Amino acid sequence: MTAPDASVQAAAPAAARSTRRTRAELRALLIDAGTAILLEEGLGTGAEHLTFKRVFERVAATSGVRVTNASVIGRVWQNQAEFQSAVLASVAADEVAMRAIEVADVTRQVAAAGDLSSPDGRRRAVQELARLTAETNLELIGDSATWAAVVGVWALSSATPRDGAGDEIHAALERSYAAVAEHNLAFARGLQAAFGLRLRPGLELEHFTSSISALIKGCALRDRAQPQSLHGIVRPTGPGGADQEWTILGIGMEALFERFFELDPDWRPPA
Repeated sequence: MTAPDASVQAAAPAAARSTRRTRAELRALLIDAGTAILLEEGLGTGAEHLTFKRVFERVAATSGVRVTNASVIGRVWQNQAEFQSAVLASVAADEVAMRAIEVADVTRQVAAAGDLSSPDGRRRAVQELARLTAETNLELIGDSATWAAVVGVWALSSATPRDGAGDEIHAALERSYAAVAEHNLAFARGLQAAFGLRLRPGLELEHFTSSISALIKGCALRDRAQPQSLHGIVRPTGPGGADQEWTILGIGMEALFERFFELDPDWRPPA
């Protein structure tokens, strides 16, 4: 009987060994796997089906990486509930981060195309920004695979007490709202800088971002339930009074821009 090749004997245990990964790498692998399971199966009554065992198996099947409890618990998360909270928070925050990038692009395009040399030109540019950012948000949410999961997190937070099985859901919302707030504040600061706006007396930037966020969520829910119900409003807001198509969300955003901000008389457009 021929003895096994020594190189084969050496290769087997080497293939089975886990490569030592950083905490950040492990976190990203497991969050991605947990998110995939969540999107495929939904929330149910929470994220209780996102067990370490199932997620580890998913990671091994998709990437070939073997993960153990010892490499995660106490090193990346303290327990399974903390991991479930991290997945829920990531789903909600990533949805907003993706839209924030697109809205920032729209802001730059409107600022570049608008006539910012006069107060009237600045007002018209801000009006156009409201129209286009509303369209962008509704389009992206309509095409989003994660939006249903985000809505599920909100619904569960309302129906679940802040103890026991509901802890990870509330923790997820708190963490995702913190990330969302950062994106919204960045948008608001960019809006002020691009168009020369300042807050009206007695108001704070956080008041504006909270209002905008709530308006977008409410309109997006309505748009998903009744597609096109917010669309098709024609207004003479284009160049020379030309007709433009608006959404209810855009009209609401225009109103918020107007009530929260005024033109800064000392602002000058960049050279």
